[in-house]
Amino acid sequence: MSAVTNIILNMDPVAVHQAKLSYAHLVHLAYPGDPPAEHSEIRYTVTVSYEDGSGERSMSLSSHPVEVKEGMVCNVRKTGRS
Repeated sequence: MSAVTNIILNMDPVAVHQAKLSYAHLVHLAYPGDPPAEHSEIRYTVTVSYEDGSGERSMSLSSHPVEVKEGMVCNVRKTGRS
């Protein structure tokens, strides 16, 4: 069983079990009722930052998954349609 890591997603605490999170997984966590990101016409802006101040990272559908760290902050918002 994977360890639980607490992150902040759109200002809400969320417990995750994965060691890494992809763009598609973050979109699903933020908008569980939307179609899967890989097949959706909806586009999202996804940013990730860490408590250690290592900077903010933007993600796209083709981005590599990011490492999950305790207290990381993820923001996902809808930005339009393709």
